[in-house]
Amino acid sequence: MLAEAASTIEFVRPPRVHSTCIRIGDVSFTLTGFSSDDTRISRELEPFQDCGQLPEIEIQVEWADRLLSQPVKPVFDSGALWTLFREGSEFVFDFTSPAFGATPYKRLRAISDFRNARLTLSREAMRNHYPVFPLEYPADELLITNYLSSGLGVEVHGCGLVDSATGGHLFLGHSGAGKSTTTMLWKSLRDPQILSDDRIILRLHHGELWMYGTPWHGEAAFALPGSAPIRRIFILEHGDQHKITPLTPSRAVGELFARCFPPFHNARALERTVEFLECILDAVPVYQFQFVPNAAAVNAIIGFHD
Repeated sequence: MLAEAASTIEFVRPPRVHSTCIRIGDVSFTLTGFSSDDTRISRELEPFQDCGQLPEIEIQVEWADRLLSQPVKPVFDSGALWTLFREGSEFVFDFTSPAFGATPYKRLRAISDFRNARLTLSREAMRNHYPVFPLEYPADELLITNYLSSGLGVEVHGCGLVDSATGGHLFLGHSGAGKSTTTMLWKSLRDPQILSDDRIILRLHHGELWMYGTPWHGEAAFALPGSAPIRRIFILEHGDQHKITPLTPSRAVGELFARCFPPFHNARALERTVEFLECILDAVPVYQFQFVPNAAAVNAIIGFHD
């Protein structure tokens, strides 16, 4: 009888009593763990704390004594902090850095829709690096961009600002195109709310295009959790005069794609990203904005009419 009774007993893990709620790009997620250390967030993420809605993404944090390097070839290598592997239906991101040794210091496992994930930290790698922020960049960005890639939105390389008189303005550009310069010009002349000087999330709501601030800022270090609708998109390019040129739909999609952050490791997600960019063109026009970095550049945008 005792042996039979013992065989029916199951080990129950203690509840995860600590949690932190965050919202970026109108995507809410919850970080849960067994201690407050498991759910500590970095200073950049603190303005984005928000528990106002049910989580769309749930992340469980746990610790391992050591994380071993994967014995198989990666599906994708970012060439920087992370490498992607596939295990069945799971995406497995290994994070490495010379500062933490040769083996991964963190591993993120996510199912294919990225609504549930498990974040494992290495005690060996982290032993001399406290405090620890489990969701620290780029883990937070990877979760958001992969989740949005099902057709829900896209992250773009640009600066977004909200002027009190003229509303939302979005300027896209590669590094060196003038995003930070544009941000500082508007700040000095109009004092707008600056959602980000480097990375913005775009989403569609009832046919209207909205931009959202992110924590992943650029040189000017502007990052706010606000949002605003936008009526047009400008592609920044340095020039010898101020000139605004409408782009054809085919060229506009190409220019937008070149300045967005799609999951290159996932062919279906890439297709959906392009489809979403095409939907953007149904909502707003896209223009090339050749500009000189002076006050007249701001006036050119304010005075522009389609």
